[in-house]
Amino acid sequence: MCAQIVAGVDGSGLAAPVLTDLAERRRTPARAALGSSSERLIRVIGRALLRLPASTWLVVDLSVLVLGIYLAYCSFPPPEMLITPHIALWQALAVFAFSTIMSSLVFGLYERETLMSRARILTRMFLTTGVACVLSYAIIYVVMYSLVGRRISTMAMSVFLVGGVGVRLGAWWMVQKVHCGLLVVGSKALYRSLETAQQNGLLHEYRLVGYATSGKTDHDDQRDASCLGKILQQVGGLPALGVTDIVVGENDARDPDVMEWMVPCLQAGCRVTSEAIFYEKATGQILVDEITPSWFLFADLRVHCDEHATLKRLTDLVIAGFGLCLSATLWPLIALAVKLGDGGPVFYSQDRVGENGRIFRLYKFRTMRPDAENGKSIWCAPNDPRVTRVGLLLRRTRLDELPQLYNVLVGQMSLVGPRPERPDIVEELCRKVPYYAERHLVKPGITGWAQISYRYGSSIEDAKRKLQYDLYYLKHMSFELDMIILFRTAGTFLRGAC
Repeated sequence: MCAQIVAGVDGSGLAAPVLTDLAERRRTPARAALGSSSERLIRVIGRALLRLPASTWLVVDLSVLVLGIYLAYCSFPPPEMLITPHIALWQALAVFAFSTIMSSLVFGLYERETLMSRARILTRMFLTTGVACVLSYAIIYVVMYSLVGRRISTMAMSVFLVGGVGVRLGAWWMVQKVHCGLLVVGSKALYRSLETAQQNGLLHEYRLVGYATSGKTDHDDQRDASCLGKILQQVGGLPALGVTDIVVGENDARDPDVMEWMVPCLQAGCRVTSEAIFYEKATGQILVDEITPSWFLFADLRVHCDEHATLKRLTDLVIAGFGLCLSATLWPLIALAVKLGDGGPVFYSQDRVGENGRIFRLYKFRTMRPDAENGKSIWCAPNDPRVTRVGLLLRRTRLDELPQLYNVLVGQMSLVGPRPERPDIVEELCRKVPYYAERHLVKPGITGWAQISYRYGSSIEDAKRKLQYDLYYLKHMSFELDMIILFRTAGTFLRGAC
């Protein structure tokens, strides 16, 4: 830490020569990170793009699509003397807009992570455009009994594809320039946890400056190049380090000295947040190790909101009933494939823990050998050898979950919620993972925030990570979030992924 920002540090901090050396080593990359005014402008725009709501991107896409359809109708006006008429311009706008919106939601085009990868931008734009075109033709020909010219649809969707990809690649380029300086006030463990999260593909837009302690700096911290010593005594040194965001650990937030120091930081233009709030917003998880029983009091959970519960149940009944009718023709084919695979039973049932700890019987199409468990619960693992060849296909397409629509209809499950586990595994996890039982405050679901955000769990550590997503869902559960999860699950089904 430089002399500017350590004025008044007592003997418990780092020695002055060491502080000066640390400052000089950090000043050079920090100044280079600031760059010219044009680079700063690009970073400002990049940060704004990361914070844009999905509705803004939706307006951008619809504007490009409307332009494409208008140009197509101007370039290739439909003939008038036909038995089956072409749809009018306003009808084409409505149909193609509806199809594009549905497809983009299914394939996660408006998710924040889309802007983080060129491959993801290209893949999701191509999938969205292709499915939107097929869906539009289906509506126009089957429902409206009308026509639309191939040249019109080709030009309209080409303009949408090129424009959408171009805008997003430009946004991706600007987002890559965003490296907000992040200072951690707390322990070395907190800094390392954020460093690990960054290595796992999170916190893309942040550059970890280092960590400062609120108390006495021990010898391990003094030897750590990431340690800046005690908290900054003057906020004038923050710009020199390129600090724009500050995360304060839960224990350090109770220190009066830290509380006094935070106000000048806010006045200097830095954003100061607690460890739990920062982690929740940046990763879509709740830190299990940092919450206390009072968290459930202040989180304002909506698990017992009658209006939300009624709407959720109505949605479950409509979609589950429609899903059973729509998939009825697949059931005999799936049953035949499972039976011919190894001659075992078609269905598989198992006790699971539901809402408020109640046990219910869950049904699935069998994907494992009949002797896979022999009465003993065993964690599933990636590339599990117990899974049959037919079962592997069913799992990748999630078709093995279809019988659970019955569990939804009878009210034992919901479409969206925490994944139900077996009673003996739940008992073990409740002993080893704090607040694991609280995920049973709501009905379990066929899909959920944890399922679409984290890989298939096969250990206690995985169960803990998935619990962090489940608690995030408990806190933020809403009809809108349920729809986002359902659309993303539909995209997983269409891509045939796990």
